[in-house]
Amino acid sequence: MPIVTAHLCRAKRWLAGPVMAATLALTGCASADIGLLQPVATHDAESRQLSMLAVTTRKPDPDKKGFLFGHERDSAVHFVRLTMSMPKNREAGTLPVSARNPDPRTEIALLKAVPLSYAEFKAEAATPVDPAQMTTTRAMIFTHGFNTRFDQAAVRFAQIVEDTGFEGRPILFSWPSQGIPTGYGYDKDSANYSRDALQQLIDGLAQEKSLQRIDIFAHSMGTWLTMETLRQMALSKDRGSLDRIGTVILAAPDIDFDVFRTQVSQLGPLAGRIKVYVSADDRALQLSRRLFGGKIRAGETTDLAKFRALGIEAHDISQVKGGFGKNHGKAFGDGQTIAGIGRTLSSKPGPISSSLQHLVVAVPRLDDALLVATDQNNL
Repeated sequence: MPIVTAHLCRAKRWLAGPVMAATLALTGCASADIGLLQPVATHDAESRQLSMLAVTTRKPDPDKKGFLFGHERDSAVHFVRLTMSMPKNREAGTLPVSARNPDPRTEIALLKAVPLSYAEFKAEAATPVDPAQMTTTRAMIFTHGFNTRFDQAAVRFAQIVEDTGFEGRPILFSWPSQGIPTGYGYDKDSANYSRDALQQLIDGLAQEKSLQRIDIFAHSMGTWLTMETLRQMALSKDRGSLDRIGTVILAAPDIDFDVFRTQVSQLGPLAGRIKVYVSADDRALQLSRRLFGGKIRAGETTDLAKFRALGIEAHDISQVKGGFGKNHGKAFGDGQTIAGIGRTLSSKPGPISSSLQHLVVAVPRLDDALLVATDQNNL
């Protein structure tokens, strides 16, 4: 992705108007000194309040306004509750934000950020989102992609939660992306650095009896983190937690398809719960392919038969227009597509396919053992 200068950002905002300016703010034109999570002084009465939990392996960055956390890795895991203001009549797939003087009448904005202990986090995760409900039945973890700051991930996830109509407990897992286009190597290492923390998060949620299902929505390099974590759990025979995994959404997965195939081979029946969204014109993944020896990325593989052979449901959204970051955000930047993902998340995971037993011949293996997970339809 090209490096965008401050002068070019100002020119683009002037030429593009308010809608495109909001998009530029999230794709490299956000102010370098002010983030998107500055609490607004007043709440618009017509705006909806959305509460989410956030878990991060980033170091806090209290000296920079609106960021909360920076790009440095921390040996501690941090927990925070974010209360967001969602403007009325926002069009699905759009992300109106502002780093300077956010207006809750027209833009997604932060109302309050409250640090939590791990005990407080777990108690809140197990508490019903709607007080009228007797139980909490679902949680959804979001893992963002490359070149994404904490504040950017937070507002994006707020948009995804509202546009999918998700009614469970939303949980942002933010790993230490450097948040710059030239930070690809640092970001890949940071994603790997965060695998254990993500596994511990899933394990902790799986222990909560009120959470019957844990969905995952991953984008770009966040899909690498997600797949590596699930593979790690499968290899360690972490069946109790894997059985609680519901639907796994992989949007524009930035994973070498050969490597993706080996990851899937370790997941056994869990692969039947994965839904992939791919696009042939994803220019960010085309660049990634060039960086990694010309090997096609899973997110640009539009031969859907290759996914079906792995027992995975895949959707080709090449015909969908736009999406931030060189067609890289189509899955949540298009109203119809994100609504379709919402319908997928609202349904129970499909039955486990017996055809997954044939995966053992698809990759190099020394044995034919496959982890057997419980069919969620029988829960």
